[in-house]
Amino acid sequence: MYIKPLTQLEAIRSRLVEVGKEFTFPADSELSMFREDNTPLVLFFSEGSIILHREMDDLLMELVSSPTLIGLANIFQTTQIKYRITTLTECRGFTLPANLAFEIIEKYKLWQPAFHWVTYLMRNLEYRDARFIGTTTYSQIRATLLTMDSWNSDLRARTGVINFVQKRTKISRSVIAEVLSALRKGNYIEMDKGKLVSISRLPVSY
Repeated sequence: MYIKPLTQLEAIRSRLVEVGKEFTFPADSELSMFREDNTPLVLFFSEGSIILHREMDDLLMELVSSPTLIGLANIFQTTQIKYRITTLTECRGFTLPANLAFEIIEKYKLWQPAFHWVTYLMRNLEYRDARFIGTTTYSQIRATLLTMDSWNSDLRARTGVINFVQKRTKISRSVIAEVLSALRKGNYIEMDKGKLVSISRLPVSY
């Protein structure tokens, strides 16, 4: 994974927050990246973790931890693919219309940090695609387990492995359960009540 450009992100946040509308949402809240009039929004999450789903097929795209900025690309071109945001934990932050975000970025000459942030997101999408597109079923399960292993223990304790892998890959639950069982028997992973505790190592092939 790539290192999150926190310095650049803070440069953007410190200006956008001046005109943003603050929010606090409890866990399991569903948020939209658009207002009721279909105006695109930019959302900054200062606390908490969220899950992004692609609405057309309900594919779980990513679990994202704060701080993070969502929707910045809509400044130039509104996406035709809709995404649903679900809060995994209580989340705090602020939101503002994308056109207003554009004005602030232009006013304070924040294009360089904005470019850093959008590049970071693009590279992570490339990294994700390389692990999932055209790969085997086991490779997709393995990649997802390694992603979960990078989370903090609180996030892992909140997230059922089978459910998360299934939503992220669309692999059948029975196949996922079979692979997890084999990995547990081989002492490659440790699980407790369906949650991932730790990974010792994962074989490249299954």
